[in-house]
Amino acid sequence: MWYTASLLFKGLHLIEPPLTPIWEETIVLVEAENEVDAKATAEGIGKSEEHEYHVSEPQRHLLRWVFVQVERTCAVEGEPTGGTELFSRFLRQSTVESLLKPFEE
Repeated sequence: MWYTASLLFKGLHLIEPPLTPIWEETIVLVEAENEVDAKATAEGIGKSEEHEYHVSEPQRHLLRWVFVQVERTCAVEGEPTGGTELFSRFLRQSTVESLLKPFEE
């Protein structure tokens, strides 16, 4: 069965004084037997996507992207192509806090 998985990444600016981190949500497609396996597969993808590169603002420094968690998984109908990124966006800190807060609270 196919699932989409929402992966949360945190962009850490390796500079002093520290800058506010930036966030990215990426939706990936995974094939798994069940939702538990889909989440485990998505976690592996997230960890493998960690990376860093130099940015020039406000001065040259490293920006390190770290995998934070699988925010959610959703079953998909049909037979899409595996490994395709379906959606990605940058997030404000307040949006991430909202996404991580359960509605039951």
